[in-house]
Amino acid sequence: MTIENLESNESELGVYRQLQQTLDEMPKGFPSTKSGVEIRLLKRLFTPEEAKIASKLKFHWKDWESLENIYKRLKPLGYSKEELENHLDSMINKGAIWGRKEGDKKLYSLALLIIGIYEFQVNKLTKEFLEDFNQYMQEAWGENAQKIDIPQMRTIPIGINLEHDIGIANYNDIKQLFENVEGPFSIINCICRQEMDLLGDPCQITSRREVCMGFGYMAKSYNDAGWGREITKEEALEILKKNEEEGLIFRPGNSQKIDFLCSCCTCCCGGIKGLKQLPNPADFVTSDYYAEVDPDLCTGCGTCIDRCQMDAISLVEDISIVNRKRCIGCGNCVFVCKDDAVQLKKKDRQHVPPMTGTDLYDEITKVGSKLKARELLKK
Repeated sequence: MTIENLESNESELGVYRQLQQTLDEMPKGFPSTKSGVEIRLLKRLFTPEEAKIASKLKFHWKDWESLENIYKRLKPLGYSKEELENHLDSMINKGAIWGRKEGDKKLYSLALLIIGIYEFQVNKLTKEFLEDFNQYMQEAWGENAQKIDIPQMRTIPIGINLEHDIGIANYNDIKQLFENVEGPFSIINCICRQEMDLLGDPCQITSRREVCMGFGYMAKSYNDAGWGREITKEEALEILKKNEEEGLIFRPGNSQKIDFLCSCCTCCCGGIKGLKQLPNPADFVTSDYYAEVDPDLCTGCGTCIDRCQMDAISLVEDISIVNRKRCIGCGNCVFVCKDDAVQLKKKDRQHVPPMTGTDLYDEITKVGSKLKARELLKK
């Protein structure tokens, strides 16, 4: 290798390292590794020029920056407005950053790795990306993200086809959430199930892939980029009915006003799959409810046992018993009990989510900043 090539490679590495450090300042972080897998991952998403631009962008969960403002800030980089726009749009097409249109105005933002870049790989996922992504999850990102004890998602009870008798809070009531959610609506292929399809281990719960949804600006972003298709509220409710009938687990963002809703399973979806492997999943999921069986009504048919994805129900002396350490309060067992023997109960301690996604990530950022400050003091 010539000195010129060596200098060029070092300069390129520096560009990606700067982007990694920029992403590491965002909620949930993007830490470095000894193996350098995070740089390989970034190289799959950004050209060197794109990485240079992206390292100067800002992160906003909802209020993104216009092309005009970005161009003014990044003038020292020497790109014309048209060149900058082309680079930004290229990054959107690859699912490397956020983007959407408001009238004639284009808006952009950096994206988190999760929820963000990974989900943006919908319909274009590759085994090569997955190899680097999953290695990075195991080496650094997963452990680092868990240091901040504020989840990005939560579990709410199903409830399109049935009524619960316990006075579910509006922000946990799927019907109320849909009454208040802002349009447009987008139906999106589930990235987790696409991953398992690619790995040759397809979903055991549903054969459908269009099961996840975005609302408002989230839907607009997916629809504009061609990653999802617009549907009506009525169509969205019909899809949720099917999701409920098949026993999928409803997981919106951890805010009272929801931007998206995932319909998850323990065979495909990373977060839920990881929970199932724990002896006490209930301690690690954000949910306000648990299932309880009335022994006087239970006939011991075992339908709820087959339905439960968390292995939280067992048959003892011909009566179903719920292990509260494993129950995550999804309500799927209630749906299939023909004898009305299973009901949801409220936990003693209720979780009140932040009002919006912006509020959620503001809280995560504050906690993350405090943790970093403590780590620096220890050094």
